[in-house]
Amino acid sequence: MSSKNSLYRYIFHGTRLNLAPEHLQLLTRINLESPDVWPTFNQGEVLSKGTTTCLKVSLPDNQGTIYFKRYSYEKNRWEFFLRRSKAANESINYLRFKKIGISTLDTIALYEQRSLGRLIFACIITTEQPNTMRLDHFFTKVLLKMPKNERLIILNNIKEQLFEQIKTAHRDGMFHLDLKWRNILIQHNEGTYSPIWIDCPRGIQRRFFNYGLKVADLSGLARKALSFFTHQQLYRMIYCYLGPSASKAEARKLFFDIAKHLNRRPPKKMTP
Repeated sequence: MSSKNSLYRYIFHGTRLNLAPEHLQLLTRINLESPDVWPTFNQGEVLSKGTTTCLKVSLPDNQGTIYFKRYSYEKNRWEFFLRRSKAANESINYLRFKKIGISTLDTIALYEQRSLGRLIFACIITTEQPNTMRLDHFFTKVLLKMPKNERLIILNNIKEQLFEQIKTAHRDGMFHLDLKWRNILIQHNEGTYSPIWIDCPRGIQRRFFNYGLKVADLSGLARKALSFFTHQQLYRMIYCYLGPSASKAEARKLFFDIAKHLNRRPPKKMTP
């Protein structure tokens, strides 16, 4: 068992379980202190199951909730041969986002099992963010049921925060690459609403030649937005990202590049 300082050190063969010492007691309470049980751990509510299994685990004595995610590569052990696991990449991305001021998750523990460089299992445990709801659920179940004036105020505030987060990430060369509405939490705290980024195992850092990555992130948001906003509204949102000084040609190019990206799996046609 390694300390947090070696959280992302690569292991060629064998098993590693990395966590900060202060979290050992937490893992003991849910019988995860031994690396041997991680590949078969099945406690809690099943949120997804298959190659990627995600469990929502309530801690004893109402001490909160954690999320356990396990990636299994038993049938394709060569996929991450000598490569960083998705679990490790996700945890690294959380740290990178935090460093530039983007709200995200805390990693409690990271587990990997390899055989001569071939990845068999990789797991990550993260903490639950209190008073949160996925953006897609928040939009339909909360926001759309508010009085129009209140809805517009809150929507504009969330939109400003979210696009500022995206601009900040992109200026720093950070890309989520799965920025769907379900991967953004909305946290309600004393009358304010704030976006939190989650679930980013595909995220990447690239400072140059990254225009396509910018399009990919914005396309993730646009796919669901097409169900609720007009094309003109979406076009105006381009300026939330580019800034008010952006030229019309620049905005149109980005708009149509997003449309081309979405047309690989078309939701509906985009026209400004």
